[in-house]
Amino acid sequence: MPNEQENQAKKLQQLFHEVEKNEPTEKKVKEEPDLIEIDVLNLPPRKEVHQSPKQKLTINLDIPFVRFLFVFLILVVIIFAIYIVAGNQIMMLFTSLHST
Repeated sequence: MPNEQENQAKKLQQLFHEVEKNEPTEKKVKEEPDLIEIDVLNLPPRKEVHQSPKQKLTINLDIPFVRFLFVFLILVVIIFAIYIVAGNQIMMLFTSLHST
């Protein structure tokens, strides 16, 4: 822990010296990226650029919708399987509850 505090103190002292002298100790040279020159007079009209092309109707299936369909189909299969296995017993249970 004392070593970290000493490092921080040294860094702060260097910063103070830089500010007092107005000379950075580490000179970082930043190179500007090459700028692309655009000829403004040869650009297409704004109407052509922002005109939306006519596209066919597309159906976008989002992940939550697909997940919902998957869970729904699994539930339908499980309910159908339960009805096939124990259909008569379930019908008798509902008819006995209804008649009392």
